[in-house]
Amino acid sequence: MIKNLLISFVFIFSVSIESQEAINQWVFNALERAQLNVDKGNLEAAEKIYYDYASGTYSSKSYDHFVLLRTYGFFLLQQDRNADALKYLIQADQKRKMPPMDVFNLKYILGQIYYVEGQKDKAKETFLEWIKIGTDNQFDLRPEGYATLATIYAQDSDWDNALIYITFAMDNTIVFVENWAQLKFAIHIQKKQYMIALEVAQDLVRVKPKNKAYIEQMAGVYNVIKFEEESLASLEFKLQQNLLKKSSEYINLANFYLYKGLPIDSSKVIKKGLALGVLDNNIKNNELLSNAYIIAKDFDNAVNSLINVTKLSDNPKYDYRIGQIYLQNSDYKNAIKFLKIARTKNWDGTAGSLEMLIGISYIELDDFKNARIELAKAIALGKEDEAESWISYMDSTDSLRAAAAAN
Repeated sequence: MIKNLLISFVFIFSVSIESQEAINQWVFNALERAQLNVDKGNLEAAEKIYYDYASGTYSSKSYDHFVLLRTYGFFLLQQDRNADALKYLIQADQKRKMPPMDVFNLKYILGQIYYVEGQKDKAKETFLEWIKIGTDNQFDLRPEGYATLATIYAQDSDWDNALIYITFAMDNTIVFVENWAQLKFAIHIQKKQYMIALEVAQDLVRVKPKNKAYIEQMAGVYNVIKFEEESLASLEFKLQQNLLKKSSEYINLANFYLYKGLPIDSSKVIKKGLALGVLDNNIKNNELLSNAYIIAKDFDNAVNSLINVTKLSDNPKYDYRIGQIYLQNSDYKNAIKFLKIARTKNWDGTAGSLEMLIGISYIELDDFKNARIELAKAIALGKEDEAESWISYMDSTDSLRAAAAAN
């Protein structure tokens, strides 16, 4: 689990290069020798260098020692020796008058490690120190840190602080993180803030419309707030009379229709809200509209809604989704077009899946040359088992065609 922090380590090192403090040449040479041993797989020799230099005698303000301790700690983390790593990282943290950016980054890593190791109180204390240093120095505070701190407060049933920090996390990222939304939903339920919980539940259903757990969560909130036939009738009447003035009313009615298995009615509500300008023409509302169309099996309008989303967002998942819809409806040329657009935007789903879909689309178009190119890419990305059956199909088809031509 601790290896998930290695991405953070890369970030730390990249920032440390820009530190106003510089290490002495002999420290740089020692670290370079250790890294060469790591690169060669000679971890024992690398550790001896780290240990010998980190265990020396230095002043309490030595930046050289700080860097040696920190680097040794990171090395130990990569070997899953968490307790040993903590020992040296704590020593680094005890150094006095280190550059604020270096301390800031070290606090973040320490907070994550304390949390992973189950030391919640120390993790909380360290993250709060990280936030203070970041705020005082106007450093960028990573939303992952806020989210971890929120989780700690939630585990302690401190719902007020948990809500503060999970809100900070979600407000400071452009990516929708399901786990964070689930936590925010749970916090609002604990605080009996059911209308806000409903909004979060609706966001989760929008992102994962086929997830039964999310649908059940949303249904549960509807039951709690008693949003049933009377509420539905009231909103329907207002809709017919153009009396719905709040975007939340349109969203609630549209989601309730989806919950009741009426996706066509849901799409009509969203479309009307967009046409009247009550609903913003944004990613969230167009994605909700496309989900309603998909559930209603109105794939042409689903694609049109998603194309609107691609005009508002560069996220390749929408192009990929359009490609999937076209493929499912045997429009292979458009499937290839949008799947390739997703690839140019660096789609980061399951490796090889996109190439498999493009390859299959080419097979359906009887373009075996390009299909083989795409399936070769899929194999290189770990999809050998899936690709081989399609390659065998093309081989046998080519053989049959060659035999028929010979006759």
